[in-house]
Amino acid sequence: MVRLLAKIGTILLITLVLLEVAAQVFWWQADCVSLSDKELCLLPRPLLTEEQLEQLDALENEDNLYHQFDPVLGWSIRPGRRVIYDGAHYESNDLGIRANRDYAPTPPPSVTRLAVFGPSFAHGTEVSNEASWPFLLEHSQPNLEVMNWAVGGYGTDQALLRYLTQGAAYAPHLVIIAYEEENLRRNVNRYRPFYNDDTNTPLTKPIFILKDDHLERLDNPFQSLSALRDAALHTPNRFLELVCPHDFYCVRERYQTSSFDIFKSYRFLRTLAFEMKFGDRLPTYATHLFAAYTDQNQTETTQRLIQMFVEQVQQNGSVPLVVTFPRRGTVEAYRRGDNPIYYEGVVQLENEGIHVLDLTPFFVEAARDDELDRFFAPGGHYSEVGNQVVSKAVLNYLCQEELLSNCAAR
Repeated sequence: MVRLLAKIGTILLITLVLLEVAAQVFWWQADCVSLSDKELCLLPRPLLTEEQLEQLDALENEDNLYHQFDPVLGWSIRPGRRVIYDGAHYESNDLGIRANRDYAPTPPPSVTRLAVFGPSFAHGTEVSNEASWPFLLEHSQPNLEVMNWAVGGYGTDQALLRYLTQGAAYAPHLVIIAYEEENLRRNVNRYRPFYNDDTNTPLTKPIFILKDDHLERLDNPFQSLSALRDAALHTPNRFLELVCPHDFYCVRERYQTSSFDIFKSYRFLRTLAFEMKFGDRLPTYATHLFAAYTDQNQTETTQRLIQMFVEQVQQNGSVPLVVTFPRRGTVEAYRRGDNPIYYEGVVQLENEGIHVLDLTPFFVEAARDDELDRFFAPGGHYSEVGNQVVSKAVLNYLCQEELLSNCAAR
């Protein structure tokens, strides 16, 4: 029996050695290899890729960037910047909002101040300042100010906190709460790369979670870029402990480190087991958006966030308006007779007496029998023509609902 066990042990040892040698040879240059039409990467995956490390360095050291790290919001716009991205001119004022001008702490007499909070479609990404719909809206009426507090990549949670911590102090009469369909997934994500591998924003963010029938706020887990970088590089398991709870897109097995990771054969077996367990079923940005809208936690969290935002605006004496920004696929589906994916949420808000403006019908009406190409920029946001549609639709709604005085719909 002893000799038999010794033989079995020897065979296993030789097998493991050969497997280790084969793994070392196969992955000797990099941890990822291309197999047919799929890339196989040994686990654990790094929390920060080389490209993302460079992006963190740039955020920390380059003052000419448009965005900056923000310990409260995750990221925000740098004050006083003028940059050009893909031919579009972006300019921010001293407040760190997208604007070619500064604004007084309180609106001047006889001026209606409107403040916009939300993600990239509200920001006017892919067009220059002067072509963005908030700029066009401000210049459509002589006694109207439009402060564009929107930031690309924001969830509803970040937009709410930007309003509470920064925008509310500027006493807007009207507050636009911009919602794009991707917000649903962002509202349950804490570390951007978990949700989108290819992100150029490798940062963490605050989040609100459902607890005992109310929303509870969890602050940004890192208060500096250096703390985020050090944790991701040197103590990844600690990073996961801080970030993964309540992050819908975190799959710990993908990043968790082990003392056995020094053996590539172990990493290969671990990777094989991971692929067998998850395959292509990882919750990521690539997952069909419809699946997110069937998840009760995501839909309820988002609906309550919007309701909380509305309540905060009303408590501050301002009028809230929720504006939904459709993507091209949503507009195309609406032309075929399908409601937007967020339709039920819109109906619920309207039933609660909240002002809601869905822009989808306006794009369909503007396009009529034309192709939609002219309304959308190459990156999927609205083109200059698309921004004109938004500006006109918002102004007409404000006039028709008598939310603006002395104005005429266009």
